[in-house]
Amino acid sequence: MPASRTIARLLATSALAGAAGAAPFAAFAQTEALMTVGERPAAPAPAPADGASERILFEADSVSRETETSPIVAQGNVRAYFGERFLKADRLTFDEATNIAVAEGNVSITDEDRQTVFAGRVELTGDLRDGVAENFSALLADNARLAAASAVREQDSRTQLKKAVYTACDVCNDEGDGKTPTWRIKALKVTRDEERKVVRFTHAFLELKGVPILYAPFLQAPDPSVERQSGFLTPLIGASSRLGFNLELPYYLAISNHQDATFSPKYTTRDGVLWQGEYRRRDDSGYHVLQGGFIDFTPNAGDVDVPGARWHVFAQGYRNFGAKWQAGYDVERVSDDTYLRRYDVQRRGDLRKELDTSLTNRLRTNTYVRWRGEDTQFRADSYTFQDLRTVSVCDLSTGERLSINATDCSSLAATDPLVRLAPEIARLTPYALPVLDFRHRFRPEFIGGEALVNVNFASLQRTGGVDTRRLTASALWEREHITAGGHRFNAFAELRGDLFRYEDLDEGTENRAAEADDNRLDGRFAPTVGVEWSYPLTKSIAGGRLFIEPRVQLVASPADRNGADIINEDSQSVEYDYAGLFDYNKASGFDAFEDGQRMNAGVAVAAALDNGLKIEGEVGQQFRLQESAAFDPATGLGEERSDFVGALNIRYKNVVGVENRFRIDDDDASLDRAESTAYLNIWRLRGNLTYTRLSEELSIAGLTRREELNGLFRMKITDHWNAGVGWRQDLVTDRLIRQDFILGYQDECSSIELTYRRDRTTDVGLEADNAFLVRFTLRSLVD
Repeated sequence: MPASRTIARLLATSALAGAAGAAPFAAFAQTEALMTVGERPAAPAPAPADGASERILFEADSVSRETETSPIVAQGNVRAYFGERFLKADRLTFDEATNIAVAEGNVSITDEDRQTVFAGRVELTGDLRDGVAENFSALLADNARLAAASAVREQDSRTQLKKAVYTACDVCNDEGDGKTPTWRIKALKVTRDEERKVVRFTHAFLELKGVPILYAPFLQAPDPSVERQSGFLTPLIGASSRLGFNLELPYYLAISNHQDATFSPKYTTRDGVLWQGEYRRRDDSGYHVLQGGFIDFTPNAGDVDVPGARWHVFAQGYRNFGAKWQAGYDVERVSDDTYLRRYDVQRRGDLRKELDTSLTNRLRTNTYVRWRGEDTQFRADSYTFQDLRTVSVCDLSTGERLSINATDCSSLAATDPLVRLAPEIARLTPYALPVLDFRHRFRPEFIGGEALVNVNFASLQRTGGVDTRRLTASALWEREHITAGGHRFNAFAELRGDLFRYEDLDEGTENRAAEADDNRLDGRFAPTVGVEWSYPLTKSIAGGRLFIEPRVQLVASPADRNGADIINEDSQSVEYDYAGLFDYNKASGFDAFEDGQRMNAGVAVAAALDNGLKIEGEVGQQFRLQESAAFDPATGLGEERSDFVGALNIRYKNVVGVENRFRIDDDDASLDRAESTAYLNIWRLRGNLTYTRLSEELSIAGLTRREELNGLFRMKITDHWNAGVGWRQDLVTDRLIRQDFILGYQDECSSIELTYRRDRTTDVGLEADNAFLVRFTLRSLVD
């Protein structure tokens, strides 16, 4: 066959791949074999399932064959296709008798997963699956690279390499010149097992910037092509005055496609080993997460109420039983008050919760069973609580019982010398069993709108305090109407009745009545009727768009529905803001009821400009004909005029922004509550600042005034190095709670973060702490 720049095309049958065995090589006539210069034939289809022969397609500047039984020799820009695999080389020799192909010069082979390997010389089987390569290199998934002096491919699933180097870093700079990678592993032998999705290293050295720092006789890493694989995760190394030197080395275990686990033992020189881990399971019937830890601790002589065995359990999950039934749980339990803070244990991943201001110092465990139909739902819950505050209950000589944040009652002795310590706080902490809730929604045809029937029962028990039982039944109707002009009207009405049963009133701190029997039965009838109007308007202006929505709600209920004889158990925490201004009953539970006649009024405005500037604001207030005892006065509710509530958000693209929620006292215009967040993202500077101010509005729940400033700023010093500072400050006491000084490095394949932390949080048995933390990641190796 003449040698020319014209691409010759030959079609052959692979003796190894074909089910029919070896077949003689057949060449087309030259008129049929010639193609237009530069035209690439389509790759053949994958192997048929019935085992029919696959074809190898050669493409080269020239293809020759001396006889029908001699090898085929292709030279110059050689391409060979077998199914979804293809090979490139300067020269290719294929011997049909032995089904061996030898490729030489700038060899590259790409498989069906689009992963490519390179070599100087390769000897392959005819289907391009197995072979031997010299000067081997491979570009794997996730930018990982593997190179070796020689490589042997076996069974289309395992590659053995000699004198190999592995890295996930770039080996060339932007100009295309070679560079030393940030990290690499050199090993005498490397095995890439694609069936088990792992890469094994024998007699391996880990190098950082070309400097060997660690030797391991055996090392295993997940294959870069796999999304989840068992292996070590990013370690956390540190030293602190509380724990001494400490090392947390997580190990991820991929159990199956629907379950996995992470083991995170934490070694400390002062306290020993904290054994901790997390198990996760998800399938068609439900989802479960279990996190736990245990440490065998030897308390110091001065430690108070610190057990020898310290532990924690966090768990969350549910299981479906058919299409309508579900059982679930959310468990939080620890051995003692300071365990979580001493060992920095948190709910992580799927267990992470949004902050609940009513549970700042309290853990809650909930189990439930739920039935849900199309319009009907029934749910049965149980709740237990664990208080993490250092609280003492004190009995005054007047017969009153108080709870204070202290280890004893000595702070009250100045005003009451006869004060004495009452039973421990655990006896006064309630557990709820059961809490039953039934809801049914329907559309009444004769009046339109939607209706909801709700029945709720709760039983709270204490080992040393008041026991309460409450039954609430209500029927709610509401109907919305939007006029042709855009006015929105919403009418609503509710009939509600409450029945309360109290026992052991003389034992707890909950009773607010001036006089009471040991046991008591109370009732309350609380109907509500109201109407709401709003009128959203929008208008296009030069360079942007405006929006405004005035909103007014009128609500009428009987007054004086929250007497001192009703104990508020489930509505102690009220977060009054603009989002909740138009709730006709702002009580967070059933024990309190927003009574009286009132008007809620507010307005929301927004402007979105074409230059990227967005401004949003809203403000509102409640007006009442009579005061209400449903809320603690510090919440800003209950008086004839409530505090002003609102929000103001200003954002410019993703560069700078401020978001504010506020509550302003209606009498002296003082700031009673504020939650503000500012962010900056400009040039090399990234940062955010959060200001939080909470007044004594939650005093019934045992919380006091809180005013804090939290900040975190990072500066990018170079393309890879950055520095940062973070802090948390208590503005009430002008005390710095925590400071972080951060130095970090990050490139395409690795990251390291050094943090020096000063923690001034103290408690009984928990001293202030200075800590140094190191966290690093080597992509595809320790990740």
